[in-house]
Amino acid sequence: MNENFIIELMKTFDKSSIASFELSQNGATISLKKANAPQTAANSFAAQSQSANNTGSSQIAEQSSASGVQIQPVTDIPAEKKDVGVAIKSPIVGTFYRSPSPDAPPYVDVGKTVKKGQPLCILEAMKMMNTLEAEFDCVVEKVLVSNGDLVEFDQPLFMVRTL
Repeated sequence: MNENFIIELMKTFDKSSIASFELSQNGATISLKKANAPQTAANSFAAQSQSANNTGSSQIAEQSSASGVQIQPVTDIPAEKKDVGVAIKSPIVGTFYRSPSPDAPPYVDVGKTVKKGQPLCILEAMKMMNTLEAEFDCVVEKVLVSNGDLVEFDQPLFMVRTL
């Protein structure tokens, strides 16, 4: 993600009716939340990038403060709770796809054992394909969304049992 992409994303988000939005790509996560939306820890606006430089971050902060959006760096992202019957939730608003292409088999099926880092699905947002990967070893108990469905932020996609 480059600085121009982030700025355009913030402008588009500011003009939309969406209250919160999160995008993860290449080890960086951007979460957007409008000031008048209800405040929750999961929805607070955050930007984290391992390769971000201070100059770019300060320019983004100046431009975002003019639009009323606040930026806070994420210092720690909590790991998914490792219990039996864990819901894997959507980190962004987008379209849910079970496979990498229409003619390919699904990444996971009910009963399949999934290793940490293995793809679970694709979430398309703003013409960008984002692969959702397992954060821990688990077994898929249920797929809660159909292929091609629009999903909301924090909507459960899979029920899994941890290993």
